[in-house]
Amino acid sequence: MRKEDLAKFKGKKVTFKKVSSFPDLKVKFVDSFPDYKIKVANDKSFAASEVITYQEVTAFPDVQLQKTNSFEDFQIWFE
Repeated sequence: MRKEDLAKFKGKKVTFKKVSSFPDLKVKFVDSFPDYKIKVANDKSFAASEVITYQEVTAFPDVQLQKTNSFEDFQIWFE
């Protein structure tokens, strides 16, 4: 999966599941200049049909995400 593939989730809710190997995406969380802005869902009843496995990295990410409280591109529930 590439960062361009995340564009199909704009305005939707997605579940991200953290893995240690073979992720769909390598993610780096940033404070500025993100590829996408996300809002973290805080409700365990959050239901999303799409599950994306991710690995958090500090170098060479597939996508850079910034956590925000408003004007997000999509919402994420972290498993």
